[in-house]
Amino acid sequence: MKSLIVGDKPTVQRLADRLKRAESHSEYQRIQCVLIRATLGSSAAQIAQLLGWSVATVHVMHSRWAKEGEAIFQVRGRGGRHHQHLTPEQEQEVLAPFVQRAQAGGMLTVAEIQQAYVRRAGRDVARSTVYRLLQRHGWRKVVPRPRHPKADVAAQSALKKLRRSVRQEVLHQAEQGRRVRLMFQDEGRFGLLGTPRRCWAPRGSRPVVGARLERKYLYAFSAVSPHDGVLDSLVLPWVNAETMSLFLAEVGQRHADEFVLMVMDQAGWHLAADLIVPTNMRLMFLPPYSPELNPAEHLWEALRERCFANHVFRDLHAVERTLTAGLRAMELDPKRVQSMTGFNWITSICLNAT
Repeated sequence: MKSLIVGDKPTVQRLADRLKRAESHSEYQRIQCVLIRATLGSSAAQIAQLLGWSVATVHVMHSRWAKEGEAIFQVRGRGGRHHQHLTPEQEQEVLAPFVQRAQAGGMLTVAEIQQAYVRRAGRDVARSTVYRLLQRHGWRKVVPRPRHPKADVAAQSALKKLRRSVRQEVLHQAEQGRRVRLMFQDEGRFGLLGTPRRCWAPRGSRPVVGARLERKYLYAFSAVSPHDGVLDSLVLPWVNAETMSLFLAEVGQRHADEFVLMVMDQAGWHLAADLIVPTNMRLMFLPPYSPELNPAEHLWEALRERCFANHVFRDLHAVERTLTAGLRAMELDPKRVQSMTGFNWITSICLNAT
């Protein structure tokens, strides 16, 4: 039987040189498979025993050498994307019709994108192919940012330019030797009316928690400084101009050596004529229907998740104790508070006069 490998001197020399330059163990073994046959004339069974291969693999390698030559030594890396139905540019064209719907919060489904992909590729593909496509192009599944239908987008954009007002106040207060503290204020309602929340549980089990339907509430008043995470809070039985005045007085007293710029929404008790504002404080108001601009809103979700989720309270006194303890823990952890409320458009506002 005629050998598929010619053991002439130039071939042997070329293989020996290639063996010295092998970049991987797999490439090294492939060269050995051919070189041993060319120099020693060993049988496929002997070569297989030396390399730890099967005899069939040796035969395949020798056959490929006869057809492809040194190209068989180019070992393709494992993993990665070696096959593609569409180029990256074509994939972008498939996704293009869905971009506008996605940006508007439209409920896209992978099945829709899969159908568009199949039409473009001209062949069926698995659902996993579409998931990998979305991952390659940086798509992710997120919860849209809510916006009230009556919200004034222009007014919201203008508020983010409040650095001019803050800057003017900083310079003015610097003349009097006082620093400016920028704070955002909000109220949260907590009571006996429970709402079950998602929680971890072993497979096959579903926790059961109590839920009271009694509508009795307390109110947490809080003001947060996104720049450093300082939090001031009070728990009061209701919300009106009187309790709001009490809270503002408390904040003003806690920061007696500073001038407080207090940003809040336009609730009725915030605009009341009988609201008492401390002398070291100035109120600024958010545009209507724009809770997403107030970082203090994030405090309530964290409190409800950590302190109130799936708990049943006997009475409002128990609610008050839990709420007070939760707020106190936040006040003692400014780093955590800052991480929740430090919106970049706020913390980028400079509060130094120089």
